Amino acid sequence: MTISLSKTKFMVTISIIMVCSLCLASITGTVIAQKSGYAVENYHLLNDVTLDGTWTTPIEWADAEERQIDGDLNAIFRVKKIVEAVTAPPAPVTQYILIEFFDDTTNDAGDYLQICLAATFSVGTDLIGGTSPQDDCFKWDYVGHTETGLSSYSGDGAAWIASTYGSIQIKDTLGTSPLSDTPHWIVEVRILGFDGYGQGSPRWIRIAAYDESNAGAGVQAWPAGSADVPDDWGQLEMIPEFIPEFASWMILPMVAMASFAIIIVRKRLTKNGTPT
Repeated sequence: MTISLSKTKFMVTISIIMVCSLCLASITGTVIAQKSGYAVENYHLLNDVTLDGTWTTPIEWADAEERQIDGDLNAIFRVKKIVEAVTAPPAPVTQYILIEFFDDTTNDAGDYLQICLAATFSVGTDLIGGTSPQDDCFKWDYVGHTETGLSSYSGDGAAWIASTYGSIQIKDTLGTSPLSDTPHWIVEVRILGFDGYGQGSPRWIRIAAYDESNAGAGVQAWPAGSADVPDDWGQLEMIPEFIPEFASWMILPMVAMASFAIIIVRKRLTKNGTPT
């Protein structure tokens, strides 16, 4: 049995392409924050989210970028998204957010979570920004760990007004997670319903929290600043790929497979002599 040189080259080339294509997934664009120094990469969802206020699996949120909330509350948040399949862009986005308050272990009626989001509705349109909530600004307050404590707002150019635009779902529990084995508040958020809230459209975000049992810390936020000032919010950078750290878990097995294929080819060449 003989193996042609062209077939050998083809197999080796395919192996190399498989490895390189995965490595390219780790390349991301430049991130520019609305507030200097504040940006978070919003990658594609790889692990499904069960909205129940817990890590349903140990890797449920391993595919999401993390940021520490400013201040003394010892809280973090993670973000990831699903881009809906459509025949014509822009595609609507379902946004997922995880928030964990590591030092908050009490169920207080005054505990508080706030999410602010600025989003355009067409590709190539800039966010308005400024020092007051604009028409492209949205805010959700979640007080007391209960659905009755959820309020929705949108900007009118001067202030926040009650609004039912869009849809948000929030679930939280007191429990442990892969990030801490001490019971603490874990919050999962799903935001959807933004028609035209597309992959290529810019957006800003602000996450704020308050622990009533630690009232002295006040309201802490990422970024620090005012919910009423969009120019104080951070950039939610839409990255059209999976998070590189998670994708790298798949690269090593693929490298091993490619190496194995090359070894097999070489053994066959050695056994059968010089290829013709």
